[in-house]
Formats: sequence, C-alpha cells, structure tokens
Amino acid sequence: GKAALKYFRQKSLNISSKSNINFDPVSVADQSAESVMRDIIMKTRPQDSILGEEGGLFRGNGNFTWVLDPIDGTKGFIAGQTTWTVLVSLNEGDVQKFGIIYQPFSNEMFLGSNNNSELLIGNTTKTLAVRECSGLSEAVLHTTDPYMGNNDENSLMDKVRRQVAFSRYSLDAYAYGLLAMGYVDLIIECSMKYYDLQAPISVIKSAGGIVSDWYGGDNFSHGRIIACGDKRVHEEALSILSSLNTIEISLFSSAMVEISLPKKSPLS
Repeated sequence: GKAALKYFRQKSLNISSKSNINFDPVSVADQSAESVMRDIIMKTRPQDSILGEEGGLFRGNGNFTWVLDPIDGTKGFIAGQTTWTVLVSLNEGDVQKFGIIYQPFSNEMFLGSNNNSELLIGNTTKTLAVRECSGLSEAVLHTTDPYMGNNDENSLMDKVRRQVAFSRYSLDAYAYGLLAMGYVDLIIECSMKYYDLQAPISVIKSAGGIVSDWYGGDNFSHGRIIACGDKRVHEEALSILSSLNTIEISLFSSAMVEISLPKKSPLS
C-alpha cells in the first residue's frame, strides 16, 4: 500500500496499456506494489507459489499460492479516486485460507478468513456482517462499469438494474468491502480475472454473504460473478442473469492452468 501511495495523485505518472484493443492501464505504481509483495513472500515463504497480475506465475514447491492484484481499480487510481485497493489472498490447494481488500489512502483493510470478516483501521477492529434485504426492489446494486461485458451480458445487467432501488458504479473491489459492511446488497460483474475475485470472495463469504457465477454455481472461469448479502436478492438476480446462453470463454491464462488453479472458487 505504501509503495502504491507514493504514486497516487502524481500528475507525472506514466501510463501504458496492456491491450491494443481496450484500455487496460498499468503503471509503475502497479509494478512497484506487486514487487514489494513478491519480495516479502520470496524472503519469508520461498516454498510458496505466487500468481500476480503484473508478474505472472512463480511456481514454488509447496501447496500454498499467493494471489496478488497490486492495484485493483487502476483507472480509478489514475483518476484520483480513493476506491482502488490492494488485493491479497492465499490458497492452499483448492482451499482459500484468507483474502484481504486493502485501501491504503483511508487505511481500511477488509479481511475474510474462517467465516470471520473484519474491518481493520489502525488499531481498531470491527466485525463485519452483510445485511438482510427483502428483494431486488429494496436492493442497492453495484457494477464497476455498466458496459464491462458483451452486449448480452450488458443487457442482462441492465434488466437487473431496472428493478433495484438504485445503482452505484466505479468502486471496483472496494464495493465488496461495502457489501460486507452492509451498505451494498448486490454486486454483478463480468470480464473479471482470477486475481480480481479471490480476495473479494473470501471477504463476502466470511461476512455471511452469497457468491456465485451467473448460473448459481461456482465456476468463475468465465469471469462472471454475483455477490449478495441476502439469498432472496440472489435468487431474483439469478432468475434474470441465468438466462444467458452463450459460449463460455475462459479468462484464465495458460500460467494459471499450469498450476492447476481451481475452476471452482475456494470456499465454495
């Protein structure tokens, strides 16, 4: 977090795109933050594997894999928003041990582990729990970008949005922390990568929430996710989103497949 903050709201920050098709930004802030994490893990846990957004896969000899997203919400970071986060999770084989969503500017750390979700701010700790919600008409919905998917995905997300109380946007993984706190009821997203999902899934499930793919299962290889605080909201949203009938395209890289990362989410 400190490594990333050095570059936050610095107008001289150089940005490049990892894609020639869509703007997929990366900067020295992303690279520096991940480098710090990798150095710590390599020194203290050299036997563990590391999978990071920027540095790819390091294969260790042990059963643990650290999944790192040094800056989730790089576009928000570039725009000076305070909703970008650092994501860290640890998997032992197919079992997720913990996940962390950390916002360095506000010093908020959302932690999910062993069915216990907490918010740490400095020396204070608060237990987190999702809230009850009777249905979509009462729900607060978050989607990072209403146009983040293909035409079919965007159309179905729009159908859900027309039924909720109101929607919010552009919070990236920070929204999952707000769901765990009981301020957001539903998150629907697509085009998500493996390292985008691991920490949020842990935090939400540990806070008593529900996480699934758009068919109600736990195969996130297509990048689609529904996170809810109440099963009634989940069921209504699922009745709309599960009508998607397109060819699934895996978003996993070959590096992820090499270390046999699970198609099913840990904690499922």
